[in-house]
Amino acid sequence: MKNLLLILILFPLIIVAQESKESIKYEKDNYSIEYPSNWILNDSGENGTKIFLYPTNSESSDVFTENINLIVQNLNDSTITIEKYKGLVEKQISGMLTEPKITLSELKNKNGLKFHQLVAEGKSSDYKFKTIIYTYLIEKQIYTLTFVTLYDTYENNHIESLRIMDSFKLTKN
Repeated sequence: MKNLLLILILFPLIIVAQESKESIKYEKDNYSIEYPSNWILNDSGENGTKIFLYPTNSESSDVFTENINLIVQNLNDSTITIEKYKGLVEKQISGMLTEPKITLSELKNKNGLKFHQLVAEGKSSDYKFKTIIYTYLIEKQIYTLTFVTLYDTYENNHIESLRIMDSFKLTKN
């Protein structure tokens, strides 16, 4: 009887916890991304970003809020391939962080597009960070989608952030 009562109490709580949050689709220029309604999107262009996303209920400290940002850059050199750019991103991460550790760096395909995925960790100032970077090279433009969080909060928030990043799509004009 106690087990039945426990199941009747816990089952509705489990169902409520698993309900998906409402999703918002943002479309601009030739890309789109979907994110939960409890995240805020800033597309003001601050710091050279096209979009800057962050959760309203951040678990990070007051010093840093985990975020996802998109930077789009024009590429003047038409000879650079995604394979070559992969090496540049690895070198850039190693130069930006102290004690850098690249845990994943590979080329992948998604929706028929080849992209580079990099997962790295390292220190900047007095904090240890973990980052996931998706880089797309399409028609002389680099699309860099980056998730950054404090290392200690990575396990708590990377799944939702990866869902957002995986929703990113490039569309034709």
